[in-house]
Formats: sequence, C-alpha cells, structure tokens
Amino acid sequence: MKRYLALLVCLGFLWGEAARAQSPAPPPEWQSLKIVQTVEPIFPFQLQQLSVTSGEARVVISVDETGKLDEYLVVGYTMPEFADVAVRAIKQWKFEPARLRGEPIGATVELIFHFESQGTLVVSQTLVENMQARMLQLMAGAYVYKPCSLKDLDKIPTPIFTVSPVYPKELADKGVKGRVVIGFYIDETGAVRMPAGSLDDNSQLTALAIVALRQWRFEPPTRNGRPVLVAAQQVFNFGAGGSDK
Repeated sequence: MKRYLALLVCLGFLWGEAARAQSPAPPPEWQSLKIVQTVEPIFPFQLQQLSVTSGEARVVISVDETGKLDEYLVVGYTMPEFADVAVRAIKQWKFEPARLRGEPIGATVELIFHFESQGTLVVSQTLVENMQARMLQLMAGAYVYKPCSLKDLDKIPTPIFTVSPVYPKELADKGVKGRVVIGFYIDETGAVRMPAGSLDDNSQLTALAIVALRQWRFEPPTRNGRPVLVAAQQVFNFGAGGSDK
C-alpha cells in the first residue's frame, strides 16, 4: 500500500471535455494547458523523520506554444522542502500547450501541491529532533514564504527601467485598441516574473504588453527592510496615439 500521497491542483483554468457531435465542431475559444504527469512528487523524506504529516507548495509555471516548460517561479510553501520536490517533479513533466481558437499559445498557470503522509510511521528521535519536530508541527499549514501585497511593502516599488510596448501601425489602422491589464510578480531582485494577461483582453495587445513588461526592472521590493516577492499589476492603454502606461 502506498504510504505517501501528493495531490495536485491546477488553478486558473477550467478543465472540460469537448462536446461530442456527429460532425466536426469548431474548436472552442479557449483550451486549457494540459499537464501530462510523468513523475509524482514524493513526500520529503527528511520531513517524514520529523513527524511532519502535511504541507503545501505553490509554483507558477509558464509553458510556451510548443508545450515546453519555459519558466517556473515558487510563490509559496509551508516548508521549503515541499517546494523543492514539487519543482523537481515539474521539470520532468510533459505538457500540451493551451490553444486559443485552435492555435497553440503560451500560457501561465499556478499549481498548488498538497502533500499528505498516510499511515503510521514510528520514528526514533533525539531530544533536539523532538523539539524541532514539535516546532514544525505547529507551523504546519502556515505559509512561511508567500508573495506580499503592495500595501505590505515599505514603499511601492519604483520602476528603474521601462520599455513601452510596440504598437504596430497595421493594428492601429484596423482599429485594434483598448486597455490591457497584466498581472505579474516582482521578485526579490526587482525582476519581472511570470507576466500574464486576461482572456477578456485582446490577445494581440496582451502579447505586445507582455513583451515590453518582461524588460522592465524595479527597485527590489522590501518589507521591514528585507527583499520580498510581491504580486503586482500594470495597465497598458493602446489607442490611436500609441500606447500609454
């Protein structure tokens, strides 16, 4: 009987089946990224020995239009060991890209790994190990690492390098314009990580905004003087006169 179990939940997209029909139906507007899980994350052995029975890790992944893992970012964990085994597994997975109107497209999703140990495990511990185990049990379920919100920071991060999106004349001539909201993270070094747009926004404009935003740099965000990861948003307005941040 398997003693340890890791459960995976994918946030941000709905999973479904295409409607069955006798004649071929047009592809749906949006088809989610599909994960082909080839390696199961294993409950960390070192935490077994300390009688830890559960934990979580959150990882944001970006998969390109070919189905290749392009980037990943750990955005939360109850203990770093859970994040380590989650990332180790993700690197060995295979993916099928998301599709927009039938065409493959890059996508960014957040994954939540929930780890649980099952069964009874008898562990021999020294006094120090027993005290450490008690502390870890008290911390179980509480995230020791997670993104901060802007209101939690010492000050709002200031951009130190920005690039305006390129707004092609052909799009302007076609009247393709509007407001695009890009969500992203600013990491502890001030780099932009995992920018992603909404399906409600124009996909062409979203792509232009993301290309520009990836080049931005910020002052490292801090909380109580220490660099932290922070979730942020940036609005881009595309119109006849170009794009305004």
